[in-house]
Amino acid sequence: MIPKIAVIGEGVIGCTSAFQIAKAIPNSRITVLHDKPFEKSCSAGPAGLFRIDYEENTEYGRASFAWFSHLYRTTKGAETGVKLVSGHIQSDNLESLKQQQRAYGDIVYNFRFLDDRERLDMFPEPSKYCIHYTAYASEGNKYVPYLKSLLKEQKVEFKQQEVKDLDTVGAEYDVVVNCAGLYGGKLAGDDDTCYPIRGVILEVDAPWHKHFNYRDFTTFTIPKENSVVIGSTKQDNRWDLEITDEDRNDILSRYIKLHPGMREPKILKEWSALRPGRKHVRIEAQKKTVNGKEYTVVHHYGHGSNGFTLGWGTAIEATKMVQKALGLL
Repeated sequence: MIPKIAVIGEGVIGCTSAFQIAKAIPNSRITVLHDKPFEKSCSAGPAGLFRIDYEENTEYGRASFAWFSHLYRTTKGAETGVKLVSGHIQSDNLESLKQQQRAYGDIVYNFRFLDDRERLDMFPEPSKYCIHYTAYASEGNKYVPYLKSLLKEQKVEFKQQEVKDLDTVGAEYDVVVNCAGLYGGKLAGDDDTCYPIRGVILEVDAPWHKHFNYRDFTTFTIPKENSVVIGSTKQDNRWDLEITDEDRNDILSRYIKLHPGMREPKILKEWSALRPGRKHVRIEAQKKTVNGKEYTVVHHYGHGSNGFTLGWGTAIEATKMVQKALGLL
């Protein structure tokens, strides 16, 4: 019998999960359920710079980095949205930068601390410390549609359908993979630890700007193919998405202080979204029963700001849980 698998969510986590499941279980029937067009999802806007917030996620990031390296070597970046980019993160907090070194310093390329001459030469008001590294960035508006195109080639079905409870889906499928992001906990029914992290970015016209440039993880630029992202806000427990003048002025004033050469930028686009905050990424399998029918739900959500960085690695673990649920491991 052909196993039927539903993946809830067509963002970066949902599409990555569906892709790995399709590769691991090629005789399965997979349907990706999503409640809104991809363009309105949290995955549509990020520049996707590789960076890990928590050391517990290092190995997930390592697996993702290897995948991005493979794509960079073998497939045109114009198709995948994956590119190699270098840059800097400044901070007056030395420990926060050492934590970054522990989290991914041996994964990325050329990780090092800048010396005083470099800091003073490059930055008008430098922080006390600064790291440099080279890594992959995966533009959400290209990378996720690229995964989606691969899935369609493998006959994975995409269906716009609001999912209000898991049992409704479980009644029709053998395995349900919960990649609902911010709403993953509510859908699970047993997890009230998810919370929104409101993010706002501005895309500006600055073709000369080729490096990412951060101060303390909330003030930054990341180059995309046809624009540069300036960010951001990271506001916990805020649900509003409207971009205000206060947002614009706050983001631009902070970044222009860091890099005066970016003053009075031409804004091409604005984007806001709610990142799926959670203390730890949830990757867990549960057996459930609906109307006498058994099914398995695999929870795979709560990546915060690191969905593109961690998603490939966490999807490996989630896929193994799907295989085990179907008796394939």
